[in-house]
Amino acid sequence: MRALRAATLGCVLLCLGDTAFGQAEFRVYEDHPRLFLEPNRLQRLRNDVGRQSLRWRSLSDLVATETAFAERPLVDALRFQVEGAETAGRSAVAWSKRLAENGIGNAGDLRQAALVYDWCYDLFDASERAELRDAMAAAVSTLLPRAALGVGLIRAAILASIASAGDWDESEAALATLLGAHWKAEVVPSLRDGSIADDGQDLIAALETGLVVRHNLDSDPLQPGIDALRSLARCRLLSYYPLDIETDSGRLRWPSRFGANEQLAQVQAPLDRIAEMLLVAYESNLPEFQFLQGWIRDERYLQTSQLVAPYEFLWVNPYLPGLTAQSSPLLALDPIRGRIFGRSGWDPAATWLRYTDRRLEVLANGEISTTSSFGGLAPIYFPKAVVVPIAPPAKISLSWEPSREQAPENAYIYLIGLQAGETYGLKIGGREARLVQASKGGIIVLQSDPNADKRNRIDLRRRVRLELRPTLKPTDPRRAPPTLRQ
Repeated sequence: MRALRAATLGCVLLCLGDTAFGQAEFRVYEDHPRLFLEPNRLQRLRNDVGRQSLRWRSLSDLVATETAFAERPLVDALRFQVEGAETAGRSAVAWSKRLAENGIGNAGDLRQAALVYDWCYDLFDASERAELRDAMAAAVSTLLPRAALGVGLIRAAILASIASAGDWDESEAALATLLGAHWKAEVVPSLRDGSIADDGQDLIAALETGLVVRHNLDSDPLQPGIDALRSLARCRLLSYYPLDIETDSGRLRWPSRFGANEQLAQVQAPLDRIAEMLLVAYESNLPEFQFLQGWIRDERYLQTSQLVAPYEFLWVNPYLPGLTAQSSPLLALDPIRGRIFGRSGWDPAATWLRYTDRRLEVLANGEISTTSSFGGLAPIYFPKAVVVPIAPPAKISLSWEPSREQAPENAYIYLIGLQAGETYGLKIGGREARLVQASKGGIIVLQSDPNADKRNRIDLRRRVRLELRPTLKPTDPRRAPPTLRQ
């Protein structure tokens, strides 16, 4: 293994790194611990140990009952940092020694090796530290030339490179390749289009990487996807069914993307919760993330499982102000993915809606209905919005009848079920038609505004008639498209 640190490999990695960025951008100056435990968080966690906070007691109870943790080295190394448990730290070092002797063969072990190396740095003797460093260097070096790694391997390799920086001469070049080539080619596109959002493991990996890189390299690899992350946070609260899953380790929210498959939902929901903790750790100032902070702080959903409890303690800041979920909007549009989520209220009997991939799912009166046919369906009203399934050509009437006094002065109207990118002619009342284009997911968004100019005025406090019809493309040989004013 140690032969892999030869000068030839160093030159190869240096050339790979230089193709993306200058090496100085990837130099790590932070002291250990560098991964996750930046000074403010580490001090808070140590204070929580002294105060015997709820989440610390949850984790320490699992330790006291000799629970078999899936990530025991991480738990042991964390205990060394936050409570000074040297015996636990030396147990993590012993694990890493066995791992280094056998070789690091998967992303999970490489990630945990990086955390143990970083968090237990002072417990290693010189030979133990060198052996683990060389094992991590060998594992990272074998990954760099691959055409594709996947976000899990990229995260593990970046954490290992940052943890060993200053001890491994090629760490800067490795980081240049991992961030300048693999991250940009493989992760940034999925961040921008939001496709990473629906895989809990991948989202966790991306967010962990973003937090570590931002702290150590003073750059934010998540920034290219900030709009998609904001949309994700905005929709997250509404994307769950208004149903819970009861487990031995606590109550779970039911992710709607798994449908009625409770078994799969029960496996994936804990990962979604960890991802939500990381979203708030990444950004806590924007309103979308503040609602998410209030969401994860709800103690009814605290998870005491061996998988989640370490992250409940590590990531949830109980002192960070948050906004309650009950005060959040009841309908949210994700323009990046072309999705809409909504619910009529926060009680379990609330009507709930999900529109994605031109498929509408509604949960009402305990029954779930799904459809991809939008002709003849009634509009679905929410406190400040109405979702209108429509199949042009169609005429619809909208109002908040029979409760006009409850109608909002300003509300959003979402026409769904259309062809993304297609242009339609829209008439409001008896006014002239105008051109409108369906966005991602086949959605057209209008806003009710009784104070707008006459041409654009939509007042849902009274009945409004909308007409939507497709327009012929100019290339259609039959006839030119109708003249519609903007």
